[in-house]
Amino acid sequence: MSEWGMGDFQLAQANITIGRWSFDHPRMRGFTNRIDPVNDLAHRAPGFVWRPSAEQAMADLRALGRDPWREAFNMSVWESVEALWEFTFSGVHLEAVKLSARWFDPETAADVMWWVPAGYRPTVGEGLAKLDLVRANGPTADGFTFRRRFPPPDFLE
Repeated sequence: MSEWGMGDFQLAQANITIGRWSFDHPRMRGFTNRIDPVNDLAHRAPGFVWRPSAEQAMADLRALGRDPWREAFNMSVWESVEALWEFTFSGVHLEAVKLSARWFDPETAADVMWWVPAGYRPTVGEGLAKLDLVRANGPTADGFTFRRRFPPPDFLE
């Protein structure tokens, strides 16, 4: 259970970074070979709720004029900040995070979290807009980070 309780909200998250090379480049194999194992672990992680399929996310990125072969975009929904933290900073995912500078320019990395009504599935466009929001305004109740967290809306009333 979350420090703020489960309530009627779940935690959406999105992150993005730009590859040093296209994902089909041999130098990106260390990253691309980890995608399926990390996603499989996420799907089995306590507190995981949902993520769009890779095919859907790539199609949406293309439709929004983005390059899914250079931009590593990830979005998912979790029961709580704590559940996402436990997955993010442990095991194979943490190993990939520690190695990420091999494959990605750290200056391009961005992440965001925001509360959504339980059962809601955000779009890739929403995730990109939330990333832009945090870049422009820093963490707010509408888009925040692990370093500066905000409670779900039902705790703000």
